[in-house]
Amino acid sequence: MQRPDEVGSQRLAATPLAPVLLTFDATVQPGLPWQVRPLTRTLRAVPGEFVRVDYEITNASNRQVVGQAIPRYLPAAAAEYVKKLDCFCFAQQAFAPGETRRFPVVFVVDKNVPAGLDSITLAYTVFDVPGRS
Repeated sequence: MQRPDEVGSQRLAATPLAPVLLTFDATVQPGLPWQVRPLTRTLRAVPGEFVRVDYEITNASNRQVVGQAIPRYLPAAAAEYVKKLDCFCFAQQAFAPGETRRFPVVFVVDKNVPAGLDSITLAYTVFDVPGRS
């Protein structure tokens, strides 16, 4: 009996998944004295493979500041296909005056990403957490 992935005596290779172009960005709430930037601006990721990018955050003020990052996906429908495993957006971040730190963002693009969704932007906006500074 022939298996569905065989034709005659030749096996058919699995169709490779097309890479997705990922773009990374960050902004801060007006008045928040932080500088936030992705260390990688763009990359191509194969759906199903783990991806790690780092973001660098600096508190450019002379006081402690607590912030919270909120992710945004473009197009918005892409959020369903980006599965984050580690992200600085999972918790509030407290920074001492002048402190700089790097944070990993680890995720996978779901293998079920639609074929037409070949470009995704992952952007973060960082907000001040009132009463926590």
